[in-house]
Amino acid sequence: MLDTIPTISDGIRLSVRGLPNLLRKNQEYKQEGGKQNTSFSQLAKKKNKAIRDILTLGFAELIGTALLLFLGCMGCVKSPESVPVPHHLSGIIFGFVVLLIIQLFGHISGAHLNPAVTFSSAIQGQLRPVLIPIYIVAQFIGALLGFAMLKVLVPLELTTKVFFNPETNETEYKYGLCSTTVHPKLSTIQGLTIEVIITTVLIMVCCAVWDKRNAANTDSTAVRFGFVISVISMVAGPFTGASMNTVRSFAPALFNNDWDSHWIYWVGPTLGSLIGTFCYKFIFENTPEDLNDDKLNNVEDIPLHENRLDIKNNMV
Repeated sequence: MLDTIPTISDGIRLSVRGLPNLLRKNQEYKQEGGKQNTSFSQLAKKKNKAIRDILTLGFAELIGTALLLFLGCMGCVKSPESVPVPHHLSGIIFGFVVLLIIQLFGHISGAHLNPAVTFSSAIQGQLRPVLIPIYIVAQFIGALLGFAMLKVLVPLELTTKVFFNPETNETEYKYGLCSTTVHPKLSTIQGLTIEVIITTVLIMVCCAVWDKRNAANTDSTAVRFGFVISVISMVAGPFTGASMNTVRSFAPALFNNDWDSHWIYWVGPTLGSLIGTFCYKFIFENTPEDLNDDKLNNVEDIPLHENRLDIKNNMV
């Protein structure tokens, strides 16, 4: 019985034997704590980086849209000699301004500058849906800031458009600088239809640029978009102002108090965005199975004969 009772020396001996295990466990605990601290620090870094990236995208859209309204509408200002700017020249100016902005911000945020393009980009999977409100808010703020800067820097007499009324034999105020309005001889439905069609064309061009089959032809994207905007603006400008962009129409309407048929420039671009995106997505965009089909990718692999008869023999 006494032999089974541990002595003090036995306790010391047992403590010494367990010391390495105790030290090892302590070291493992410290390492686990360090790993937890490292994981928390990495998570914090990722969160901060995500916030910085979102702010960068927002500022790129804000500044780009501000430049669109400031430089583009500045091109619509008549000269000090009161010579009006032809609509063809305004269309070319807007096209080249878009070229400039895409070259500056295209690799950062995509240089959407337009809620219609942002919606289409999200539907096509080019933009995360969570970024849609950030892009659109930045575009509206940028448009207001850009046009406000133009109104402050340019004399009032150069930013007011007037016309001569033969009935009253007087010169009357018509609408303010850069306001998009429907031609008086066009009905509301006609103006809306024109805006829907030209926005659909613009969105389909965007979808074509985002298409994987066009990935090797992105070196001149800014130039091509600039010419697309110029052509559409020159053609449709005299009828509706060729807005295709809600924020581009909203800022001048707000500062100039021009609200005649303004709803067209909200409904038209939105409908055009949806129509253009889904038309391209379901009609022209290949499925993954089609992309892997060499016969659809390579024209050279498409057989030029049918039933072993050369087509040349069937030519008259």
